[in-house]
Amino acid sequence: MSDWDALNEFLRTDPRDIGCDRALDALHTYSEMAAAGKNPAELFPGLAAHLESCSACSGDHEALVRAIREFGGGELC
Repeated sequence: MSDWDALNEFLRTDPRDIGCDRALDALHTYSEMAAAGKNPAELFPGLAAHLESCSACSGDHEALVRAIREFGGGELC
């Protein structure tokens, strides 16, 4: 990736994106809501924006939702 590619990628970042550190702090709640069939993006728009652009956090979210559905959880919803 060139410097220009990196700059363009940065400039395309949604200003609502809260970043990985803050996303991981709330990911469990967001995932529990999603697993319960709720729309967590309404309460966590910055986290939703982050998941659209970060494949690592999005993968963690998808894995958490699958685990909650398979093994239980959802105590926060």
